[in-house]
Amino acid sequence: MTVTLNYEVKHINKNKFSRPGYKLLHVKALVIHYTANNGGTADNHFNYFNHLRDCYASAHIFVDRSKALEIIPLNEVAFHANEREKGPLIPSLKATAPYYPGGNANLNSIGIEMCMEKDGTIHPDTIARTLLVLQKLQKQFGVWPIYRHYDVTGKKCPAPFVANEKLWTKFLADMKKEDDELKFSSPTVRKSFEKLLESKATQEIVINAGIEAGAFNESWRTKWENKELAAGDIVGLAVLFATKK
Repeated sequence: MTVTLNYEVKHINKNKFSRPGYKLLHVKALVIHYTANNGGTADNHFNYFNHLRDCYASAHIFVDRSKALEIIPLNEVAFHANEREKGPLIPSLKATAPYYPGGNANLNSIGIEMCMEKDGTIHPDTIARTLLVLQKLQKQFGVWPIYRHYDVTGKKCPAPFVANEKLWTKFLADMKKEDDELKFSSPTVRKSFEKLLESKATQEIVINAGIEAGAFNESWRTKWENKELAAGDIVGLAVLFATKK
């Protein structure tokens, strides 16, 4: 059976512990987590965070083998990746705001939690649906880096993807395979970008200008210099920069 997105929006009530209502400054990364709660579904976690009263924690989206559930608006902060006192391990995710000093990655990323089965595994359908969620977010916010919670703060989350690096590598490879080229509504526009970006000098201009404007971060320059970007990646970055508000 083919896995579908099956994306549901059901927001928890505002409260200081899980949904403070803080404004997300911008989206600069998508951060993958796992719930570490065997057998807990997306709905279970909605109920938990809707009544959280004794600690600060949350995420925007919970994915299980049946559906994806958005519990916090994607323009608001979730408490999912800022427990490191010295700040994020990824410099580009360092951030602050008057209403949330030192909020760091919580101020500029979206947190996605993968739910676990009763036996402690992450179901293949949950992983496949998480990839679909990431595709949705990339179309909505642009092609930003995808990180593990571990990459941002050093916390061993999602644990299976930290314990076995090959699982994470495969996850990223599957993501790239699913969304290797951005699909644009106008083939004429895409063809024009492809022609323009045949020149390496023009590619460099797009990379440098996009980073300077904050449309994407330094990691894309490294990828370009290492020749890790496909033609579709370059075109996608160009469109992202050209349409950045």
